[in-house]
Amino acid sequence: MKCGIKGRFVDFCSVSQVLKQLDDYIGLERLLSKDEKLLIAVSGGMDSMFLLSYLIQMNYNLEVAHCNFGLREEESDGDESFVQDFCQSNTIKFHSKRFETSEYALANGISIQMAARDLRYAWFDQLRETHFFDKLVTAHHKTDSTETILLNLTRGTGLKGLIGIPAISGFKVRPLIQLSRTEIAETVFELKIPYRDDSSNASDKYHRNRIRHHILPQFLTINQGFEQSVNHTASIVSQALGFINHFMQTIKNDCVEIDNQEISIDIKQLLKYPEPAFVLYEILKDYGFNSDQAKDILMVLQGISGKQFFSTTHRLTKASTNLIIQKHPDFKPIEYLVNFNDKSLKTENHSWQFEVSENTNFSKIANEAVIDFSKLTFPLVIRTWKSGDKVRPIGMQGHKKVSDILIDTKLSIPQKEKVWILISAQEIVWINELVLSNDFKVTSSTQKVLRVRTETP
Repeated sequence: MKCGIKGRFVDFCSVSQVLKQLDDYIGLERLLSKDEKLLIAVSGGMDSMFLLSYLIQMNYNLEVAHCNFGLREEESDGDESFVQDFCQSNTIKFHSKRFETSEYALANGISIQMAARDLRYAWFDQLRETHFFDKLVTAHHKTDSTETILLNLTRGTGLKGLIGIPAISGFKVRPLIQLSRTEIAETVFELKIPYRDDSSNASDKYHRNRIRHHILPQFLTINQGFEQSVNHTASIVSQALGFINHFMQTIKNDCVEIDNQEISIDIKQLLKYPEPAFVLYEILKDYGFNSDQAKDILMVLQGISGKQFFSTTHRLTKASTNLIIQKHPDFKPIEYLVNFNDKSLKTENHSWQFEVSENTNFSKIANEAVIDFSKLTFPLVIRTWKSGDKVRPIGMQGHKKVSDILIDTKLSIPQKEKVWILISAQEIVWINELVLSNDFKVTSSTQKVLRVRTETP
């Protein structure tokens, strides 16, 4: 079969033991079926082009999705053209989308890498639902998984962060996860599979690249089988986590009672188990509490009743023999109206300035939003956020819960309580200093804007 390799015909079965290893792994784990409709994520880089060439040769039913994040200007456009041409030469249906990645990252207060991840998987979900794909197939490999574990260790992680990248996660499948980057590179060289180099991979600006270029090579000098060792350990951790989750359900049945909207944890029963801080966290994490809070709560179990702890969604109260968890009461948020001619406003924790302008330049200041004036309906409303609020961030097609955005920002509970939102006709325009709605952003047709700036006393 022709696989876009300058007219050459390639017999994949004879070129490398790597390919047999890949065949055996897909078959043993039942990762892919030729009866399924597959969406293949292809960047144009070495890993994804190897994956695509292999799947074409093996006659899988597939289509290709390519994300153009616009981060490398002409180079990004060149990647898109390259993948599109490859697909055309192999009669494969090609899907592509361009994203405003930098704007999305700035508007959401997250890294470029996290922005790209959010955007691509949101789009992949849309493609899957629209075109009825059975699975999304990505080119993550063993070295990617090793780097992920090391990266998680630098940030601090629980057991889940030590699992690395699984072969299967929901509808996402990663058939290359048992192959290293070196094995893939050698096979690509031997088969002369075409691909594009991403110049950003050479930069040490990103944490993952620093691990790839400097940290991982040092471990490999100590043990050439380091990647295999790490991923073997990750497999053991995954099994241990499954074991823990199974028996945690037994512990919950023993310690926890649920009566309507109230959850009660029996303190005496909790303390009979080894590592009660770990057990308590495993119970509380479903209600938004973190491991540090679980340790603090454990410290007051022998103290007087009435001590309270709060997550973003729940309140925990220490009673005489129990810990009582309840949802936060639904307080009616404070609201302020902004009329057409208002220039300023003071709310709790913030002062607001409003200016109508014909200067439509995008603002890079976190505490300033530039909004298409023609899309606003006055009076505007400023209020604290509440459960159920949703917004459509710049660059995303769908909506995202404000509560999820605040979790992503890793703000403290007091900081989250000080987050305000600007509303027009019941639609969120701006989450103060965090997210601007895609529905109100400035475009090439914008003639007038409302500049909103906040200051904290």
